[in-house]
Amino acid sequence: MSPRVRWGALGLALLVATLGCAQVDTYKQKVQTLAEEAKRKASTPAMPCDADVPDDAPSSCVTGKLWCGATVEGTTVGGLHNWDGDFYNAKFCTPGGDYAGPERVYTLDVPEYTSATVELQSDCEDLDLFVLAFTWSSGACPGMSHNIPSCDSDVGVGGGDLVLQEFQNPGSYLVGVDGKNATSGTFRLTVRCEDLVRR
Repeated sequence: MSPRVRWGALGLALLVATLGCAQVDTYKQKVQTLAEEAKRKASTPAMPCDADVPDDAPSSCVTGKLWCGATVEGTTVGGLHNWDGDFYNAKFCTPGGDYAGPERVYTLDVPEYTSATVELQSDCEDLDLFVLAFTWSSGACPGMSHNIPSCDSDVGVGGGDLVLQEFQNPGSYLVGVDGKNATSGTFRLTVRCEDLVRR
């Protein structure tokens, strides 16, 4: 075997070994992340179905405010009926569904260079999580005629979570909790934030 071929084979072996190590490291990191998430969820107390939570009528559109580190408990009982399946479908939040019941809406401002995870916990009723990019000022909730730059949802059973990432500019969002088939009940919203870059 010539020196050139020998060095080429050695370089290929090193490249394969390097890629293999990178893939193993990525796999280990994913396993660690999943384990931490499972541990955190296991240590989160259940949301009582008869919890004494605020059920005041929303002020115009919004029930309250969320922020990094916030935990809010509430109920969709007494909420408004501004959004339904047609709205969610038209704004590409989720492909339809019957959302004829009341929803609760909160504002959330995410700072620049921040990753924010919004988590919904609904242990008693099947409530869903919606996050709309929208700069809200006092007034009615956005409807069919409003431009919604983006909308996302997690319609899993028992709650769910959504990740919002902002880089050079902060972002404004409306976070909604709504129930399929006019379902209403208690819920817990938590916002966890991480810096995307070291400052």
